[in-house]
Amino acid sequence: MSHLDVLRHSPLFARVPEEALRDTARVVIERQFAPGAFLLEQDVQGDTLHLIMQGSVRVTRTSVAGRERILGDIYAPSVVGETAVLDHGERSASVQAMTEVTTLMLHREHFEQLLQRHPRLLWNLTVMLAGRVTSLNDELIALGQNTQVGLAHVFAGMYRQRLAAGVPDANLLPLSTSDVMSRVSASRETVTRVLRRMEQQGLLKMTSAGVRLLEPQGLEDLSLEGDDAE
Repeated sequence: MSHLDVLRHSPLFARVPEEALRDTARVVIERQFAPGAFLLEQDVQGDTLHLIMQGSVRVTRTSVAGRERILGDIYAPSVVGETAVLDHGERSASVQAMTEVTTLMLHREHFEQLLQRHPRLLWNLTVMLAGRVTSLNDELIALGQNTQVGLAHVFAGMYRQRLAAGVPDANLLPLSTSDVMSRVSASRETVTRVLRRMEQQGLLKMTSAGVRLLEPQGLEDLSLEGDDAE
């Protein structure tokens, strides 16, 4: 797939003029990342963003106390690193390749020029950021109910995301028990108890490869109920 074709499929470039695609294709740099490699590292000054062409990445943030939390997974096509580019600051989180990842890297100087020439890009970026804020708010509300509702919301959301990205075996979430603990900031005891309960309910099964969802619709229903399952 050519760089122009990749840009046409990127949500950042939705409904932009062909000229904007050509301008961008001239300045992006293709990058390859092996599984486990970092695209971005927290607290490092950021002057580039990455348009993910292929693969998936995991976003994590480490607290001042040194506790790491998984914020979510991102699948191609998408964008990472835009916040530090916009505010000329440090990376707010780390982004690590989960699979073989290919990106188109765009420097701040070129991105600012593109935004000035093609305002539609700024609108698209605003829509993307607003969607992420809404998703985060929904997750915080679900986690505020109890751990089971929170996990149901997270798992259902990951399943929808993997389906939309066309990931094979979308109902197998690449999460260990430790990953689940990091994702919802809960103790091992609590997470183990809740996962066991959800297994007994026939909603999922823990495997060596991750969390296999058996009843995705049941998880959707549970995440919307918000009743106290603890």
